Amino acid sequence: MFEPNEVLKTLTGRGHVTADGCGSVRVRYRVVVERREGGVVACGTLHGSHTNLWPIWLEPDAQLRLANGNRLAISITDLIGDTAEFESTGVVGVL
Repeated sequence: MFEPNEVLKTLTGRGHVTADGCGSVRVRYRVVVERREGGVVACGTLHGSHTNLWPIWLEPDAQLRLANGNRLAISITDLIGDTAEFESTGVVGVL
């Protein structure tokens, strides 16, 4: 049995965010991996250039490459200044 919304791990570091038709953006990230009713999900924040994050925010699908080389399918849900919030959109595997 597990606790609902149980935080499994928190990751921080520097990585890159990409989306189709957009350039790669260097970011600092904070990823919170949680177990929820529907499975394991990830959400968090990105800190980078507002100008460079803007086109990626407009795309529904993006990818975050973590410092360890692992990738996470995400969607940026909010962008305020140089800080973006995101949620995972695919299977959260080994991070």
